Amino acid sequence: MSPVPGLRIQVRNQAPVNPGGDFVLYWMIATRRTTWNFSLEEALGWAQTLGKPLVVLEALRCGYHWASDRLHRFILDGMADNAKRLKDSGVLYYPYVEPVPGAGQGLLVALANQACLIITDAFPEFFLPHMVEAAARKVRVREYLKEYAPRGRSNP
Repeated sequence: MSPVPGLRIQVRNQAPVNPGGDFVLYWMIATRRTTWNFSLEEALGWAQTLGKPLVVLEALRCGYHWASDRLHRFILDGMADNAKRLKDSGVLYYPYVEPVPGAGQGLLVALANQACLIITDAFPEFFLPHMVEAAARKVRVREYLKEYAPRGRSNP
C-alpha cells in the first residue's frame, strides 16, 4: 500500500485506525513542503486506500521558546507556497497561525476526533518530538510518524 519504505514508519500509539472517520489527517510539522515529502506521500496512500479525503494541517504556534519574526516569516512564506500548490489538488489545506499563545490548544485533538488516522513528520530536534509524543497520548486514532531519513543513512 505505502510508497514509503516500511523502515521509515513508526506507530506512535496503539489506537486503531478509524475507517469510519471523515478524512485522513496529515499534520505537517517539519517537512513543510509538498514535494519530496514522505509523510505527505504516506497520507495520500492512506486516503486513497480508505477512500477518504486528505486534510493537511500546518500550524504555527506563537508562544514557544525560540519563536522569532525571522523564523515565522520563513514558515509563513512556506505556508503561502503550500496553499498555492495544494489549491486545485483535491487536498484540503488548513494553515493555522495562532493569534495569541495557547489559542490553538486542542485543535489537533479536535481534528483527530474526526479523522481516520494521523500521519506526521519525524524530526529529532527542537520541541517537535515532545509535541508528537504528547499528541499520541491524547488522540483516539492511530498516529504514524514518518522519518525523513533513517539514522545512519542519507536521503535518496
